[in-house]
This record gives sequence, structure tokens and C-alpha cells, in this order.
Amino acid sequence: MDNWKLGEGEDELFRDDNESKKGFSIGKIDKEDLSEIIFNEKKSDKIEKKNFQKKERNRNDTGNGSKVEFKFKKIFYLILVIAALLSAYYLFKTLFPGNNTNIKLFGLKTVVYKSKVLPENNLVITGYLVNKNKFPVSYVKLNCKLYSTKNIVLLSKHVYAGNFISIKKLKKMSNVAINMKFNNKDGENMSDVEVLPNHPIKFMVIFFDINSNSKNYSISISHFYRIKK
Repeated sequence: MDNWKLGEGEDELFRDDNESKKGFSIGKIDKEDLSEIIFNEKKSDKIEKKNFQKKERNRNDTGNGSKVEFKFKKIFYLILVIAALLSAYYLFKTLFPGNNTNIKLFGLKTVVYKSKVLPENNLVITGYLVNKNKFPVSYVKLNCKLYSTKNIVLLSKHVYAGNFISIKKLKKMSNVAINMKFNNKDGENMSDVEVLPNHPIKFMVIFFDINSNSKNYSISISHFYRIKK
């Protein structure tokens, strides 16, 4: 085995231009080589710095663009939500005007009759309603309440206008059949489908098995649909 010493080989790597041996020590660098390394490092640092600055600018530009786009989307969606809420409110007020109506009740009468089907006294309230609006309405629903002498609500029910039954027929009908009749939203002969302005229609409500303590009643418009033309 040949003996060798670090830096004393015959390899071309360790020869200078004069063909003389060129030694080296671990951890030491020639000044000539050092200057070249430092130069290359400075050059590399400048390139890396430029690349980094370019990436930062691109990232900032992208970030600013994303922020602007996000703000625009937020405003756009907010406008959509407001428009949807306004449309829903307008539709609701059109279909369900509430109790602020211009539908008047008149000609109210009361009759108590005894049913042949059940041993009870029933109160019949009849009357007319007239549409005082400038537009037709449909499916007018009435809220009816029966009160005691102390003004306590004893019975409450809803009926649709346009339904009417003669007393003779009422005495032979069951309570279930009567309720089904008065829950017909179209009314008899479609009278509650399109109630024209100033055109009165009949209505009827029946409270079954009334208490002897019953005294007063109230009838109000629960809701109706507005017909737009």
C-alpha cells in the first residue's frame, strides 16, 4: 500500500501553472480562491435579493387584488340580500295585508238554534262584508270570538266568507260537516275567489254548544289575498 500525505499527491488538482506541487491545509483557503468565492457569494446574494423582492411585490399585488375582490363580493352579496328582503316584504304585504284592511262588515244578526243531531244550543252569526279597496280580493278569512259576561274568550274559530247554510239544513248536519263547509276558502259558487270592489258577499259563523254565560262576540278580518291586475 502506497503512503500518502494530505496535500502531497501527484493529482493535477494540486499543481499550479508552474507544475509545482500545491499543498493545502484543512480549514484554510488561499486568498485568491477566497476573493473569488466572496465575489460569487455577493453576486448570488444580489440575485436572491432581487428574486425575493420580486416575489414580495407579486405577493403584495396578489394580496391587494384579493382584498379588493373580496370587498367587491361582500358589497355585491349585501346588495342581493337587501333586494331579496325588500322583495319578500313587498310580496308578504301584497298577499297578507293584515288587519289594516278596507273591508267592512255590516248587517250582523244572531240566532240560537237547537241541533237535531246533538242535544246542544248553537249560536249562528250572519252578516255581509264589502270590499272597499280599489282592487279585487280573494279568500277573505274571518276571525270570530265568543266572550263571557266578564269579557273572557270562551270560543274562537276561523271561517271563510262566502259560505252560507240555511237553518233548516243546519239542524240536520253534524258539527264536523258544518266546519268543513265553512272552511271552504272558495266560498259557495266561488263567491270568495274574486271579491270585487263594493260588491258585498255573505258570511256565517256558528259557535257550538254555547255556554249560558256567553254574552258578546267579535268578528274581524284575519287575512285576504290581493288580486293585482
